[in-house]
Amino acid sequence: MHSIHIPYGKAALEIAIPNQWLGVVANPQDVSAAADPQALLRASLRNPLGSPPLRELVKPGMRTALIVDDFTRKTPVDQILPLLLEELHRAGLSQDNICIVLALGTHRPMTEAEVRAKLGLEAMRGYEIVNVPASDRDQLVYLGGSERGIPGWVSRFVAEADLRIGVGMITPHLEAGFTGGAKIILPGVCGEATVDAFHQASAFIRENQLGNIRAPLRNDLEQFVAQVVPLHFIVNLILTLQGEIFQCVAGDVIEAHRAGVEYARQVYGVRLDRRYPVVLANAYPYDQDLWQSVKGIFCGDLLVEDGGTLIVLTAAQEGNSSYPLLPDYIGRDPEELLSELQAGGTRDPKQAATGVMIARLRRRIHLALVSSGLTPSDAHVMNIPLFETANEALQSAFERLSPDHRHNSLAVLPYAGVVLPLLESPRNHSLSSFHEREGGHAAK
Repeated sequence: MHSIHIPYGKAALEIAIPNQWLGVVANPQDVSAAADPQALLRASLRNPLGSPPLRELVKPGMRTALIVDDFTRKTPVDQILPLLLEELHRAGLSQDNICIVLALGTHRPMTEAEVRAKLGLEAMRGYEIVNVPASDRDQLVYLGGSERGIPGWVSRFVAEADLRIGVGMITPHLEAGFTGGAKIILPGVCGEATVDAFHQASAFIRENQLGNIRAPLRNDLEQFVAQVVPLHFIVNLILTLQGEIFQCVAGDVIEAHRAGVEYARQVYGVRLDRRYPVVLANAYPYDQDLWQSVKGIFCGDLLVEDGGTLIVLTAAQEGNSSYPLLPDYIGRDPEELLSELQAGGTRDPKQAATGVMIARLRRRIHLALVSSGLTPSDAHVMNIPLFETANEALQSAFERLSPDHRHNSLAVLPYAGVVLPLLESPRNHSLSSFHEREGGHAAK
């Protein structure tokens, strides 16, 4: 038997797998953390890519919004903020000129403990911190729409700023290709109507966009930000598997981001020569709830054969409380739901769009779920079997295979929330990998 260590929520699991079943364990690359992360951060800030340094961008008295990612991301913002604030103060800004905006997207507001852990004590002393959900219309302003028809409802704290700086990290992303860059604005600090219009387009894209820097939604969000609410400077980190700083890019929202994407490929990209009949994908580190765990599903999709089984493992400690409609949408017929979405008849377009994507996937492969946070009722509504343990799910999957096809038939993705399978040849079914080809266009 082969024992595989799987991170699971705040704990870990050991899964015993028969040696003859196991084909590959695909982990992110074991890169070394920066020897002196503070020196790396300072150098990036003072020698930005495609942009003047902050000391040349800042004018005394400028209203400045520091936009940082929220609790669903592992960015060590507390390591960046002191240096960033130091640069801004040296350039002539006072505390009163600066607000720190938590880019919640449509996630819940952060708790005080989460804010403290994210920002550090220094940032919580004397700076205005904005922790406002996308549903609070009173805190939004309308800035017009983009050429793609996305309405520009944006946090007033961001819209009214003279200088906007985005702080986040870069990992593969199932819809936008990669996180980071302009994504801190859309969907990060936009209203529900804007986020819904943006996410709805994903239902009409039939290819898996994980790792595709030319993804249609990446194009849409960058166009929106450039036209509606420009982002003047970014600081994006690329982390090791252990959450330590590997690289930092700073500067122009496009040029610096693209340099960061290349670093992200070095960490998260795993070259593989084939797909597998059975894939066990652990959604960690994005396994807080069902919504975040979807990242693991689309990572596994890239690696599982047509007609195969994708077993999704997630702690989902927050269950499905934040996105309660998603299970029902996943369980629906995808084409009927797509028609309903086009007609404007869904209660929540972003959840419906994600539901279409996963329901469509269920037509290609068998999906199975292992989770201590999701309920049998959730699984029943989704039409996805729920198993108590990974070994039970694996046994069920291998019973579908003939004895002759069980040898080396299993791929395990312990970190499917971030890993990017890079396959030698593209596939041509309805959810194919575009990460090494040109992106398509979203039907609106």
